Amino acid sequence: MKRNCLFLLTTMFLLSGCGNLEKGITNIDQGDVTTGGNITTGRIDNSVYQAVMTEGKYQTSAARKLNAENLNNGFNQANFENGLLRLSYDTFSVDNHYFQEGQYIAADTIKNWLKRATDDEDNQGLNPADQEEPIIFQQLLEHNFLQEDGKTLAGISLGFAFNSVYYGSEETMTVSRDALMANARKTVNTVLTYVRQIEGLSAVPIVIGLFEQSAKNDPAGGNYIYQAVSTDGGTTIDQFEKVSEAHLTLPVASGTSNAATDDGLNSKFTTFRDVIVSFFPDLAGVSGKVYYVDDQIQKLVITIDSNYYSKTEVTSFTQYVGKQIETVFSEVPGVIEVQIGSITGQQAFLSREAGAETISSFVFN
Repeated sequence: MKRNCLFLLTTMFLLSGCGNLEKGITNIDQGDVTTGGNITTGRIDNSVYQAVMTEGKYQTSAARKLNAENLNNGFNQANFENGLLRLSYDTFSVDNHYFQEGQYIAADTIKNWLKRATDDEDNQGLNPADQEEPIIFQQLLEHNFLQEDGKTLAGISLGFAFNSVYYGSEETMTVSRDALMANARKTVNTVLTYVRQIEGLSAVPIVIGLFEQSAKNDPAGGNYIYQAVSTDGGTTIDQFEKVSEAHLTLPVASGTSNAATDDGLNSKFTTFRDVIVSFFPDLAGVSGKVYYVDDQIQKLVITIDSNYYSKTEVTSFTQYVGKQIETVFSEVPGVIEVQIGSITGQQAFLSREAGAETISSFVFN
């Protein structure tokens, strides 16, 4: 009898477990569907493009690896890619356009354009033929934008990356802004002529961004310096509009003047750093990066390298940092992020949205 009761209880437990598993099944967000029938990624931030997935899959660019291969550090790569999206907003609004990775210009085509010019009839290289001169045109990035049906191409954006410093096999050469722009004008018009011959691109708007890649040891990365829009099938850009953006590191080096010193941000950062170091002296370093557009702070990211390892130490430190962010940076616009970590990995993260007063924080286990 006891054996039968035990069997019955075990069976009831297993069935109960199955029931709980059924209850544990949750719905999966399948994404939105465009009027043309394509699925999108959806979005949680209305300032970001939704991406289109063709036949249920995200379409990667054929030239997806070239940015990492050709740009000299991750900071330049991030600024190059993110900046081109920002330049695209005015022409391709996030409210009625979908994003897609570049699908029209093949990787081999880009590689050919990045070569040095030669006398070969088939050569399409856009860099100086003279081996004694620096390589100037370093990379091309393509973004596509689709209309509200999620299928019809509305236009494309092209980011042209140019070197401010060229690392040759035997020497490092600085590229002047005048030399950069001389190459850029020729390069942009030549590429536009080629691109307009590609099926589907003969008449669509094309946003052009000129990116100046910084030195490989620059942790701030480079910036976009000029932009233009080619419309009505145009193959030449006669005039570029200056782009006012800057990626800067904090604290600013002594004797240097820039946007962060002019608006007082560097002073605020130094105050913040000194305060937390005085109360929590066992820190390996405190550094920052700030992104400006039209001399307005868009995003401030502070990195703190700690030597704290217990959960209580990290939690206490995180709370203190959050209160100092509220106080010291209360009048600083834009997004603020603080990343706290050690050699073992990230320990905590704090953030404040643009225009918000409250700080969100998370301490990792």
